[in-house]
Amino acid sequence: MRGQARKTTGLPPRHQMAPRDEPQTVDGVGESSHQAELRAQMQQVSQDLQGLRQDLPQHQTTLEDTRTTVLEILTSHLTLMEQVNLMGTDAQAWRVTIEERLSRTWRQALIAAFWQQIAVWRETLQGWIWMLGTLSTEARLLCLAIVLATIAIILACLPYFLRNTRLYQTL
Repeated sequence: MRGQARKTTGLPPRHQMAPRDEPQTVDGVGESSHQAELRAQMQQVSQDLQGLRQDLPQHQTTLEDTRTTVLEILTSHLTLMEQVNLMGTDAQAWRVTIEERLSRTWRQALIAAFWQQIAVWRETLQGWIWMLGTLSTEARLLCLAIVLATIAIILACLPYFLRNTRLYQTL
């Protein structure tokens, strides 16, 4: 009947209104206190899970940092172990060398020293030869004259030194 009256008066017909937003109630209609407690626990659990989801990346970063630190410690430990092993090998080689040198007789040591001195003289002579190659002809002849004069002096004094050595041997 009301719709009829609106038609006759010229007013637009009534439309159904939108449903109202009703606030959530803590206790739903027909919900027991036990169900309300379980729902509250579920909400708390879901909030805790969201908090854990947010903390998870931080814990993963901490775990990666810990793994990296442990890997660095292991690497440095292995490096130190290699160095200790090398030092042990070097110490063993040094010990063998010392024992070998101590086991030589005095003659062997004298022969070894002689050959070492020959090697030094050879290097010195090679240096002189190289230096002579850079000098002029006059300078080369002058160096040759000095060397020959030194040899002549040594040969002239040799009988004197040999004679004095014989005197000391007879005493």
